[in-house]
Amino acid sequence: MAADNPYAEQTATNTAAPWLAGGPAVDVDLDGLRDYATSLTNQQADIASRAAYLRPLGEIPGQAFSGEVLGEADAVRARLVANAGELTVYLQKLAESVGNIGSAARTVADSYGAGDAVGAASLNDILYAYGDPGAARPEGLPPGIGRTFQDQQSALAALPPAADSRDWTVTANTPLSAYQTMETATGPNGERREVMSFTPPGGATTVTTTIFGSNGETVSSVTTRTSTRVTGGTEIVVQENFGADGKPTGTTESRTRFDGDRVVDRSTEIRDGAGETVQRTVESTDPSTRERVQVVSERNEEGELVEKNRIVTGIATDGGRHRAIG
Repeated sequence: MAADNPYAEQTATNTAAPWLAGGPAVDVDLDGLRDYATSLTNQQADIASRAAYLRPLGEIPGQAFSGEVLGEADAVRARLVANAGELTVYLQKLAESVGNIGSAARTVADSYGAGDAVGAASLNDILYAYGDPGAARPEGLPPGIGRTFQDQQSALAALPPAADSRDWTVTANTPLSAYQTMETATGPNGERREVMSFTPPGGATTVTTTIFGSNGETVSSVTTRTSTRVTGGTEIVVQENFGADGKPTGTTESRTRFDGDRVVDRSTEIRDGAGETVQRTVESTDPSTRERVQVVSERNEEGELVEKNRIVTGIATDGGRHRAIG
């Protein structure tokens, strides 16, 4: 016997969804949608960049409980590392979801072009933007737009692995001269990677990494030149990157200041191809408390370097010796 519902009318009203059947057209502010999509794209990039700052959460437990430790300490270490991994995956999925919503908003806006500021979008257009396989392609959507996230992921999977990926299998490491070597490797789908290294005595090390697709065509070519010098107790390492056309694409300069064998402070500055600083990391150690501080600053839209992340680490302690019981 069905339960008596004294609020049948209200229930029917609250659970009814006639809009699912199509309904009237929805007014769409195209400029607003594009701004919204741009904002979500920026948020996706921001989440992805900030996720890198959480790397110490997975590294510090292993450093704090290294070597042979009590079972309880090992359990704490494992739990902390697992939690850090889950948080990292969550942020990856969050960035992915935000990006998908932004792409859907842009797809709806693109369906109505740049004519009037206001268009009429049907439910079908919204469903298509969110990847419903049963939704028809909007008539106003340009032919070059409309690839789904799954299509995009499939296209990315068909690309050769990144230069530093573990998917490469080294097949040969051939010395070409006293200062030059050639390393070759193959990818999972027949791609090829060539790494040419040249290290003259007392000079900068130059490494050119070229990746070829399975069809033999060049996919990318990057040259890195690394030089090291010591000035007044400070070691300076400069890494310059160049594209296939020989033009600079970026520079990373690291400075490490020593007091004997002890590192006093360290800084890393990343510049773009035009020589403008886009990121700066400064690590310092308090001489009295031995407390370590790492500050990461990045260039904002106004071109100013602003602090993005700060990590404070206390002095490392040495484990004491204890007599075994038994």
